[in-house]
Amino acid sequence: MAVEVQQAPSAVKDTAPLFKTERDNIVNRVLNQKLRLPNVMSLTPGFWFHEIQPELDEVNSEIDKWLPSVDVAEEKKAKHCSRGNYALLAAVTYPRCKKEKLLTIAKFLYWIFFWDDEIDTGGDLTEDREATLQCCKETNEFIEDCFAAIPNYTPPPNIRGTISMLYPILKECREGLGPVSNARLQSELHAFINGVGKQQQVRQESLLPDPWYHFQIRSNDVGALPCITLTEYAMEFELPEYVRRHEAMEVIIDECVKLTTLLNDVLSFQKEFRVSQLENIVFLFMNKYNITLQAAIDKTLELIREHYNICMEAEKRLPWSKEDKKLNENIQEYVKGCHLVPAGMVDWR
Repeated sequence: MAVEVQQAPSAVKDTAPLFKTERDNIVNRVLNQKLRLPNVMSLTPGFWFHEIQPELDEVNSEIDKWLPSVDVAEEKKAKHCSRGNYALLAAVTYPRCKKEKLLTIAKFLYWIFFWDDEIDTGGDLTEDREATLQCCKETNEFIEDCFAAIPNYTPPPNIRGTISMLYPILKECREGLGPVSNARLQSELHAFINGVGKQQQVRQESLLPDPWYHFQIRSNDVGALPCITLTEYAMEFELPEYVRRHEAMEVIIDECVKLTTLLNDVLSFQKEFRVSQLENIVFLFMNKYNITLQAAIDKTLELIREHYNICMEAEKRLPWSKEDKKLNENIQEYVKGCHLVPAGMVDWR
């Protein structure tokens, strides 16, 4: 597939001299370039199931009733509704879960996008480091409240709407997960919050970040790990901890998170270029290695192939049971859930 990158970011001209020089260099090298992009589904052939939860329309109706109650600016809601249907994202990522669970997960995905949007490029907190740190602090405190031994699901007064909306969602998630999975989800949510905070700081620095550092922090702030853990909530089982912490399962999870990050960067680099957001591994490879846009794309695609192969090899080492058929089914379902996090994101886009 041939694509052309157009429309230079207008914000570059307003930045500081050193910042401007490096970013303008990337902009000038990218603008009007034509490049070849394969069908990214061909890079991870074992991930594609092309299923969709059959009650999506009913869930969308419930979301329509719920959204007016969310304390988020109407223009923000409208922007996100025009960008994508997050219930659809849930339906292609968790195609076999019950409608009630799908509704909770869809609300969780709305929260991820609403919350991240405040700090991401163009958000209310994009250039306000102090306010970003305060938002992250309050969100982390809220997560602690919800996962405490005696949980508190009542938002404090005057809290940001993008924080208060998560209280009832996490209540549902906590009640549908076992204690070990809840502890994992709690840790993963903290990593997501802190990763977004780090990314905001990186965007304010004078030089573009190293692509490998970007890859590391993006693997936290992309939100893939909590979505993998929610497979257990969606499918109503809890993996034994020795299976979840098995070397092969850890590799599969880690590789699927990395694949989500890489695929997201490949699919969004044109959109991010248009809004002056150059913290994308494609542009960062160009900057670090002084290579063309096509070479940077090819390097990213090769990384996707490498991480996919590592993931598929790890499946051969999983601790399958010789006697427990149900356990084997759950392992298989969990691995499929790992695959569906990057695959569902691509399918949805």
